[in-house]
Amino acid sequence: MIKSALYREPRPLDPATDRHKKVKPLADWSIAREMHAVFLAATEFPDASLALPIIFVHTGERGPEGQLLIAPVALMGLSVNENLFVDDEGRWDARYLPAFIRRYPFLTAGVQGGDSPVVFVDAAWSGFNDTEGEPLFEDGDRPAPALQRTLDFLRQFDAEQQRTRAFCARLIGLDLLKQVAADATLPGGESLKVEGILSVDEDKLQALPDATVLELHRSGMLMLLQVHLVSLRHLPELVERKAARMTRTA
Repeated sequence: MIKSALYREPRPLDPATDRHKKVKPLADWSIAREMHAVFLAATEFPDASLALPIIFVHTGERGPEGQLLIAPVALMGLSVNENLFVDDEGRWDARYLPAFIRRYPFLTAGVQGGDSPVVFVDAAWSGFNDTEGEPLFEDGDRPAPALQRTLDFLRQFDAEQQRTRAFCARLIGLDLLKQVAADATLPGGESLKVEGILSVDEDKLQALPDATVLELHRSGMLMLLQVHLVSLRHLPELVERKAARMTRTA
């Protein structure tokens, strides 16, 4: 079973049963209202950093040598089930929309006994329907242009996921991350503490041997780490957004 705050009824897309289905452009982002963080591919860092804090978190999985695995995420809320970048009308209120959300209502996932990922669709989404939007299939069960664009996007997304895992494995190998906590006091005096955040340790980064720094620079990783550090300046904005939302709902 695929578990996600985004997908309510994911099932494999099947040309035999879905040949008449259409998909509408996604404009109502209330589907992501309860996502306080979302996976971010490393290639998204430069654009995402313009609006969102980029942090690292433990995934709960372990690598082949028993090491705790990590993943980069865009932080979108200070509490669980809170997305401060989706407004009351379901509009996305940020300069960047992560690819993890943009691929909705589709995703790929492995299935037992399968050799390659399978395309899933959220059958509960109203924009996946029989009457409105662009058709998904043409005659002979061939992907129509809308579905072909989606398949290309999903392939690229999955490839970037693999590259991001390699990027994170290198960070673990260099022991460059440290545990940090984001503390804030809201206007009403309420204290807020966000834990479980991993960030690049700047002292460790500066202490790397020259040869390692050169390697990171040439691979593009050094730029990504610097972008991550700069993006943390958006954390106070999350506090401001939360305070504004609390004021509106008071």
